[in-house]
Formats: sequence, C-alpha cells, structure tokens
Amino acid sequence: MIKLGVIGTGGMANHHATQFSAMEDVRIAACCDVSKERREAFAEKWKVPAPAVYADYRDMLENEPLDGITNVTPDAMHADISIAVLEKNIPILCEKPMASNLADARRMLEAARKAAVPNMINFSYRNSSGLQAAAEFVRGGGIGEIRHVESSYLQSWLVSKGWGDWHDSPSLLWRLSTRHGSAGDLGDIGVHIYDLTSFLVGDIGSIYCQLKTFDKGVPGNRVGEYVFDANDSFASTVTFANGALGTIHSSRWAVGQANSLRARVYGTQGGLEVDLDRSYEEYKVCLGEDNIKTFKWETVKAPPTPSNYQRFVNCIRSGRQDPSDFANGVKIQAYLHYSFESDRLGRPVEVKL
Repeated sequence: MIKLGVIGTGGMANHHATQFSAMEDVRIAACCDVSKERREAFAEKWKVPAPAVYADYRDMLENEPLDGITNVTPDAMHADISIAVLEKNIPILCEKPMASNLADARRMLEAARKAAVPNMINFSYRNSSGLQAAAEFVRGGGIGEIRHVESSYLQSWLVSKGWGDWHDSPSLLWRLSTRHGSAGDLGDIGVHIYDLTSFLVGDIGSIYCQLKTFDKGVPGNRVGEYVFDANDSFASTVTFANGALGTIHSSRWAVGQANSLRARVYGTQGGLEVDLDRSYEEYKVCLGEDNIKTFKWETVKAPPTPSNYQRFVNCIRSGRQDPSDFANGVKIQAYLHYSFESDRLGRPVEVKL
C-alpha cells in the first residue's frame, strides 16, 4: 500500500485525491491545510483519519510514515514545503509552477539531488497521450531537423463568462494582481505552453518576450483590494538549442477560446501538430513526398500512456525519476524568469540554467 500525504486541500487537491484514490493499493493517508474548514472537509471526503489531519505540514512530516507527498499549496509556499519534504527523504509531486522565482526553484532542485528520491512537477498537459507520442516521434527524428515552431495557449475569461464573472470571483481576481502572488498570464498558463513546447522541441536557448497588461474597464483598474497590474498577454520569439526558431504566445483576451493549447513543429522531412482542443489522444503529421506535395495531413492515434499521477506512483515503487522532474521544472522556471527579464530590458536574452 502506497500511503500519500496531501499538503494544501483546496480544489486542485481534490483532483489529486480523485486520481490517486482510483489506483489500486494507493490511499490518502494524511492531509494538511492552514484552514480548519478546508482540511476537515477534505479529510471527511477522502476518509483521512482525524489523527492524520494537520494544520502544520512540519507536524505531519514528523509524525506520519508516508511514501509520498503531493504539494498543492500556493506558488510562494512550494519551495519551503518541498525542501522540507525532501529533507525527510520522501518522494514529492509539486504543483506548477515549481516556485515563485528561479532562485527558489534552484534551491528545490539542490534539495532533490541531495535526497535522491523521486520528484516531479505536475505539468498537467503531459497527461495527454497525444503529446507524449508526438514528443517521442519528434525526438526520434520523425520530421527531420527542426526548423520552425509556433505554439499558443489561449483563454478568454476576461472577455466572456465561460469560467464565471471575474469581476466578483476571488479565484479569478487574484490572477490579475501581483500583490496577491500572480505572475500574470505568463506565470499562470504561459508556464504550461513553455513546458509543452520544450517537451516537443527541446531546450530554449534565448528569449525575446513582450508582456502586455490591458485596461479592464473598471474604475481605477481595480476591484477592492485587487489591483490589476499582472500581465494579460505575452508573445515570445525564441531560439532553441537545436537551432530552430519559434514563436510562443498566450493571452486571456482570446475571444472564442476557452482553454486552447496548440503547437506546430516543422522540420526538414515533415510537419507535426498537437492540438489539445481537438484531442488529447492524437496528433497530426504531414509526411512523405506525396503528402508534402499535396499538403495532406494525417491523424495519428496515440497509445494510452500513464497520467502524471500514475507516473508518480510508479516512480515511488521503482525509485526512478520521471522526465517531468525538478530539473525540468527549473528549466521552465528559467524560461519565465528570462521572459520577464527580456521584457524589462526590451531585447533578447540568453537563457542561463
């Protein structure tokens, strides 16, 4: 039996618990949250015994014999909690983004290397079997040498009510305010498209990023304590370590797009497209002389792959690392860091890991 502890018991933690509880010989054995109401509701729902319900994660780590921890706390708490878990030599799955800054992400990676136990960042779109198969195909040379890349992550909740009315929704309002810990569109969803794109194509060598914060059309550009100063859109021109050129962009103002991720990769022997709006289980390719001549694209059905949660449990059992580990998390954190730096300087910057 794999016994897991959950730190942070809000909405996403219940998704984690749903995934883990569906697995054979895995159970939620302990939980922790600073909110008494949240932790008790979570414990009741997932049948966590009262002695294993904590207000302080340090007490939980000291008292509970756990095989793994899932860290579902706010971004600013990821580093201290993850490092404390690793110092107890307990495997950890941490929510994205890895940290709120690159220095903290590097501290987390150092702790992970010292502990030498499984560590993962929950980049949720790696759950797509289509993305997994497409990345393997590209890495295997399926479209030749990569030349050009374009990818995007588009939402529209600032101009529609598909996710609710942001004007009176704290769960959306905080995403517009740096004072409340938001790194804007770049930190919230840009982190996903950077991970998806680099997973497909490889490491990014340089970034030229522009950020934009738009007027929200309300007095003072704020609602109560929420001042709307976080970025709403970003566009990056990047060069990859393999020499390819790419554009990566994201926005919350994309009318008609609920939650749309797409990447298109072009090589010397063909093209490939991943569109998660269309399907999580397939990708498209244009390959072969005849298809390239006639611009014909074909759909490839991907075989099932384990979810992030299944992979984390597999890592606990095997002791092996997953590709979505803390080392990868630091790379993605670096892409965010140098995107902000590029926007500040108004020029391309080299990514330094």
